[in-house]
Amino acid sequence: MTGRPVGRAVRAVVPTALCAALALGPLWGVQPAGAITPAEAAAAGYIPNPAPTLARITIDEISPTVLDGAGGPGGAGGGGRVAVGTESGVPVVTVSGTITNVGDIPLESVDVRLQRGPRAADAEAVREPLVWSEPSFAVRGEFLRVAETVAPGQSVPYRVSMPAREIPGDPAPDLQLTEPGIYPLLVNVNGTPEGGSPARLDDARTQLPVLEAPRPAALPGVDDDDEVVAPGPADGRGPTPVPLTMMWPLAAAPARIATVPGAEGPDPVVALTDDSLLRELSEGGRLTGLVRAADDAFDGPGGQDLRRAVCLGVDPELLGTVSEIADGRAVLIGNGTGGDDGGSSGRNRGGRGDPERSAPADPGAVEADAERWLDELRALAEGTCVVTLPAAQAGLEAVGAVGSTELTRAALDSDDSVERILGVSPIPDVLVPASGTLLPGTAEALGEPGATAVVAAPSTRTDTGLVPPPGMVGLAGTDDARALTYSAPIGAALAATGSAPENPRYSDPDTRYWLTADSAAARLQDARAALLAPVVDAIDAGPAPIAPLEAAGAAGAGPSAGTGPAADTDPSGPAADQGVLAVPPQVWSVDGEAAGSLLETLGAQLAAGRMRAVPLTERLAGPVTVPDGSLADDPTGAVDPGAVDLAGVDRRVSDALRGVGTLRSLVDAADPTSADAEGHLDPMVTEALRALSETGRRAGGDGTSPGSGTGADARAGTAERLDRLEQTVSRSLGRVDLLPPGSVFTMASPNSPLLLVTRNALPFPVRVGVTVTAPDDITVEPVGVVQIPASGSRTLQVPTQSDAEGGVRHTVAFVLEGPDGRPLSEPVELSVQTGGYPVAQAFALAAAALALLLGGRRYLRYRRGILDPADEGHRP
Repeated sequence: MTGRPVGRAVRAVVPTALCAALALGPLWGVQPAGAITPAEAAAAGYIPNPAPTLARITIDEISPTVLDGAGGPGGAGGGGRVAVGTESGVPVVTVSGTITNVGDIPLESVDVRLQRGPRAADAEAVREPLVWSEPSFAVRGEFLRVAETVAPGQSVPYRVSMPAREIPGDPAPDLQLTEPGIYPLLVNVNGTPEGGSPARLDDARTQLPVLEAPRPAALPGVDDDDEVVAPGPADGRGPTPVPLTMMWPLAAAPARIATVPGAEGPDPVVALTDDSLLRELSEGGRLTGLVRAADDAFDGPGGQDLRRAVCLGVDPELLGTVSEIADGRAVLIGNGTGGDDGGSSGRNRGGRGDPERSAPADPGAVEADAERWLDELRALAEGTCVVTLPAAQAGLEAVGAVGSTELTRAALDSDDSVERILGVSPIPDVLVPASGTLLPGTAEALGEPGATAVVAAPSTRTDTGLVPPPGMVGLAGTDDARALTYSAPIGAALAATGSAPENPRYSDPDTRYWLTADSAAARLQDARAALLAPVVDAIDAGPAPIAPLEAAGAAGAGPSAGTGPAADTDPSGPAADQGVLAVPPQVWSVDGEAAGSLLETLGAQLAAGRMRAVPLTERLAGPVTVPDGSLADDPTGAVDPGAVDLAGVDRRVSDALRGVGTLRSLVDAADPTSADAEGHLDPMVTEALRALSETGRRAGGDGTSPGSGTGADARAGTAERLDRLEQTVSRSLGRVDLLPPGSVFTMASPNSPLLLVTRNALPFPVRVGVTVTAPDDITVEPVGVVQIPASGSRTLQVPTQSDAEGGVRHTVAFVLEGPDGRPLSEPVELSVQTGGYPVAQAFALAAAALALLLGGRRYLRYRRGILDPADEGHRP
């Protein structure tokens, strides 16, 4: 390979030089103020240029998408468009797109030229040309004038073509595509800034898979019947079919949020930060497009084989949310924390609900879209492999670090819910980390010691410390755990597609770049090239070896022929490797048309016999190809801009989950009105998973440093989710409390009961305990467990005995506790004043005795006939 750019070396140094301090800064929160901007990256020599100063060129379409040299539509299994033929029968490669003046001065004499670089060395090097500089693309066409003048902000279309190979008698340049390979293409745009000199303004790259070189053009004087045909194997055998397995992910970026139970009404709701999920479920939405693209491909060329090769990867958190919407659960949209907390005094006890949340414009249409999507997914899943992805794309290292059984179960133990919703049983004991990597010990920490992890090859090591080729890696020192690995270049190419491209954690740092510098169409074409690169390797390796029995039959040998040592061959190269295990990102941001075009390409290769379908179950049941391997502590040795600060996150998540555990313990399960309690509380656990989601952690920027903006939105979203989770749990706990008395409580007798009011603003009944702290001379009977109805209150008369002197004011404190001993309220202090009842009782007794004495004396005098002076004048 020749012509590697100096810019590649610059890219390897610049992020370290410019971002060292930023890389050491906090990884949670908003993007640092001193982060690298695209303009700074452009000035530093990043390739491709993320921020051209004068003009930006994009590739919107390439035709054909695959060149295989055949004359039929799309070629012999190319899966692309019909090549435009010349009068000599040579296909023409056409690239079209847009040129935009991004500067503030007009551009004059704007020209474009198509160029080609050397073919990729092999499938592992397929992404290297994407960071080559322009001089590396030495095969050049002629400049074509696109526009005489392009004003600032104006865009103009371009279309540039070159024949695939030489046309005899035509001196025009050609692409010289004379052998199979993955060929990088570059479109170069030149122009003259008004008042300046001609300059190269920008360039754009993509790749063209050539699976069969175009036939040479007919020579002058040669009849059509004397067709020139490229030589092939004498026995007519083609290359070994490349094994193909593809994961088809169905997941969505975290959009659901937990609400304070009862804040939005007595029934559970589906609260979303925005309407992105609803749009993806609608007609024409991304999730609808992915399901229909697979369904259409299964009915197309090679569709039956393609169905065997594809395995649906479903996010149980997405399925659960969509199922609830389809069942009629109310949907609210807004990014608040959940309205009032309903807590004790001193807290906001205003109106119910969050004023920032609102229902969608047409709730009926939302419910219908969810129901339709589930029906289409069920039909697709019938007869198709299904595997359960980690819920909400939760980072498994982060989940393991938290150490919560409930969180781990929510993340990984969802096969039953998937089967209940879809009606099919997922493949058990499979871990598919969203990051494509898994650190040592994580599976054991998650309680999945014997599972098979599907990870990128750089996430594993051989017993000598090398990165093994893709295959089945036996993990030494574990309880039969294994790792099924896939090609990092293929995974990185798929991750780079769509509207939210990422440089995954396992990708080669030397091939990471500012992905948004390329158009979505160009990145999709790069992914197509990466998927077909192993087919090119198989073609380079030559015809498939003859099987022993086949060789014996061809030689006419006896029964023992082909059984000797010569027949016991161990083919090398693509015949012996694992072929293509394609694992797109779990939240794959491509639309249905783009995803379908990739499936169409793969289906065409299956129909042409260049690939063969291998179900995921067959791979999982296959033998270990790399024994005594291990998981890597660091997949690439480069800074991971999406790394999670586990030391800070696990503590916050653990505290929140303990609060959720307290809420669960409060539920009075014996009361039938508590049936909806789980519907209110489960979203709090999945909210923790959403806070730990891997989605978007490596999106944006240059893919090598947080300082470039890589993962900035995800980090800000995680910080926001953690704050909201803590507030939601705290406010939920605060909805069960004691109402403090408004004045001093005076005891009329030594055993006058104390009055308390307990309140439950949660929409389900609870059982709580009350602890009492009282002075020594006041005895308060234990309250025990108190049952409080849903959204109600209960007045308690607490038996009390006082031995204190009268007229003395005492303080008795009450605290509401959960069954786990966690305080639910601040201590409520009652100021209790004894009524002076010992002195009062003495006076009362003395008065009674005196009254009895005087009354008895008068009665005796009356019986004796002795007149009382007080009766003078009152005789009858």
